[in-house]
Amino acid sequence: MDAPSGNPKTEPPPASVDRRRDFLLHLEAYLARRDGVDKLLKISRYAAKIALASSLPPKTVAGRLKSFESSVGLSRKAFRLGKFVQDVNALRAADGGSPSAVDFLLSAAAYGGDGVYYFLEQLIWLSKTGLVISRQRARSFEKISAWAELIGYFGSITLKVKELRRIRSSIEARMNSSGSKEDEDGDIRKLRNKLFLKQLSLVQDLADGLMVLGDVRDGKGFLTDPLLMASAGMISALISTHKNWISC
Repeated sequence: MDAPSGNPKTEPPPASVDRRRDFLLHLEAYLARRDGVDKLLKISRYAAKIALASSLPPKTVAGRLKSFESSVGLSRKAFRLGKFVQDVNALRAADGGSPSAVDFLLSAAAYGGDGVYYFLEQLIWLSKTGLVISRQRARSFEKISAWAELIGYFGSITLKVKELRRIRSSIEARMNSSGSKEDEDGDIRKLRNKLFLKQLSLVQDLADGLMVLGDVRDGKGFLTDPLLMASAGMISALISTHKNWISC
């Protein structure tokens, strides 16, 4: 949530965000990131899930797609090893920023729930790779992990809604200010770009939250249709891929 600064009309953009940079160099930087590879795997997995949910592939192809989807899901868990540490650090940073009590509780829910989820995902991955962990215990880990992730999304979505309101208020304040027109336009443009990215991030959280709700309910009940779940996963994958691409 960095505040916008500088004037794009008077300062050249950094090389790291040059839109004209070589595509292959950009792709290399993207694939060097753990999240970059993870999101490409996520797109592949949910593309397979959409195909399976549509019942279009013949049985011979459907069996291969199911095996592929399962293998990619297991591979993605390996990319999450140690990822819970970033949630621990995010929670420490939130504590040090003197937030309100409500914001701190929401941050604790967002980062704490997400951190517990990523930590348990490591144990689930070890179980699925053949480590001696009973199926019953692994199932318990999966259940706790899903609830922790749901709590994390509740906190994250609430924080992002509040942040969207703050950004909109900042845009209105800038538009009503009497400062330099050039500086004003530059700041408003940055705020609008930030608003757009935050809106995309909110849509991603809602899509992921819908899938987690399906996991908590074991795929039963309303809004747990396989095609709907797979489509939500694809929307989330595409948004996160876009965010990772423009940030590297």
